[in-house]
Amino acid sequence: MKETPSNLRAWFAVLGGPLAWAAYHVASVAFGFARCNPPGGRPSVAMHGLVLAVAAAGALTAVTAELLAWRLFSDTRDAGSAPPAGRVHHLAVIGLTINPLALAIIVMTAVAVAIDPLCHQG
Repeated sequence: MKETPSNLRAWFAVLGGPLAWAAYHVASVAFGFARCNPPGGRPSVAMHGLVLAVAAAGALTAVTAELLAWRLFSDTRDAGSAPPAGRVHHLAVIGLTINPLALAIIVMTAVAVAIDPLCHQG
């Protein structure tokens, strides 16, 4: 077995996708407020381009976290349940499960932003 990965790598493999989605969600809400409620006579924000750029960065982060989780999973597959390699293997399994979900949410939301009209009043 290779050396045990750092805690930072293990936790990025678990939380990279969800934190990327959270940052993307906050940014897209902020861009939506800026687009639909411009202050004074200022021009509104070009929301589609900005949100899609942030979505691309979030998707890249989620894919990177998924690939790292896969690598950690592969590296610790034969480690058994003894710490610290067992803990890293467990975190890698969680990352393999969570990151595709976060990536799917980022992609579906970005597609919705790209095709949905802006600033509905319902």
